[in-house]
Amino acid sequence: MKFYLFNNELDELIDFMTSEKWVYHSNPDQTKEKIMANFESGWYSKDKQTFWVENEGEKIGYISIFDLSDNTPLFDIRLKSKYRNKGFGEKCVLWLTDYVFTTLDNKIRVEAHTRMDNYPMRKVLHKCGYVKESHHRKAWENADGTIVDSVGYAIIRDDWEKGIKTPIHMDDVWF
Repeated sequence: MKFYLFNNELDELIDFMTSEKWVYHSNPDQTKEKIMANFESGWYSKDKQTFWVENEGEKIGYISIFDLSDNTPLFDIRLKSKYRNKGFGEKCVLWLTDYVFTTLDNKIRVEAHTRMDNYPMRKVLHKCGYVKESHHRKAWENADGTIVDSVGYAIIRDDWEKGIKTPIHMDDVWF
């Protein structure tokens, strides 16, 4: 697998984003017009870095690391459906975590948020050392108007450096 920086390849981005239904994203069906508008507004470059994921010469995925001006960046990953549930998601999360902590200065943690029912991604995050830190009731609005719960995961630099998971105390008070 190779990861390389997105270099304004708009036509390839449109082909990639419109070729799949992105089930666990707020807008599962991307349109050429929406992608072009996002591109022109800086969606893929302002305060973020976007990467292609390539396997055996084929673009199989996309990673966007955003909120780079903050100490806690977040990310979005999209893999073509035929590459899901085959270990590629785990490789992507491990790569982006290493990338953030080794190349981006002063990042103390990396966060990920997903729908509660996105069990494949939640499993990947868990396997990659991320800890579930939040559960937000009715917080993820979908394009069709439905609203579902979302969950938040994070890995902190100290845990990444030591190869450990520090549990959090979700119920630390009696009330």
